Amino acid sequence: MIELDRDAPLPLAEQLVEAMRYEIASGRYRPGARLPSTRQLGDQLGISFHTVRKGYQRLAEEGIVDVRRGGGYIVVERQALSRAERLERGAGVVEEALHKLVGLGLSDDEVDYVVQEGLQFFERPGPRRTLVFAAGYRELAESGAEQAGAALQERVTPSLLTELTALDALDGLVVALPDLRAARRARPQAEIVGAAVEYPLDVLEQIARLGPGESLGLVTRHADAVAPLSDELRQRTGFAGPLLGLPVDADRRQLETVVRQSAFVAFTPQARRRVRPVLTALDTPNAELAPTLAPASLARLRDALAV
Repeated sequence: MIELDRDAPLPLAEQLVEAMRYEIASGRYRPGARLPSTRQLGDQLGISFHTVRKGYQRLAEEGIVDVRRGGGYIVVERQALSRAERLERGAGVVEEALHKLVGLGLSDDEVDYVVQEGLQFFERPGPRRTLVFAAGYRELAESGAEQAGAALQERVTPSLLTELTALDALDGLVVALPDLRAARRARPQAEIVGAAVEYPLDVLEQIARLGPGESLGLVTRHADAVAPLSDELRQRTGFAGPLLGLPVDADRRQLETVVRQSAFVAFTPQARRRVRPVLTALDTPNAELAPTLAPASLARLRDALAV
């Protein structure tokens, strides 16, 4: 239920925008859903429909909703932000909120109490489903779980394919299409959804353009990602030259050697923080190689597993 505070310094239209962002992000209004009419919501909240329209137009400018002639405002599918982007924006929101709490005179213990109370508010009623995204290496499992969770508005746990047989009963299992057969062997009774995994086209093109004598550097967070991701890049780009791969927690001198010897370096999102300073210092061409679940796969995922 949306509640607006007429005594707050934030204008009612801005309060409405923040409330609607939450309603959409929490899954009350899913992609394709129609928002209440401006008059209907205005009457419900006791505000002018002009105020509601102003808020809706702000959402449209942000790309959250689409304006349909004669059809009102429709929630649109949005590309999920990367984990790093979500954390960066979330940190800014938390910092602003903490400043306000401290400004109200709350002690550290009181701030902690308020935060814990707020977290309890977000607990979903009823039993929590067990949803898993499994992959051959940890980083793909983590990225896939984040995106699947954002699409379903539920927690999705990452898992390795080799760990599937040890898991308890599953309510839903998502895997990349090449892993579908292995997942069925491991969990023949589970409801399994296959997903197409994509990589940035511009990054793949830069790798495909490397000359026969040029080396490609690949930096991952975990060692188990190097071999499968190397094979994936060769298959998708046709690159047949030297490929120098290593996890980011390797010796810094090893990392610097790989970067120096590479004409281009691709790195996973989980390796960004550790490898960026080296790349910047050595001025080596580079790009983040972030896996994304195809929009059609996310739509199918919601159809198959959404409650």
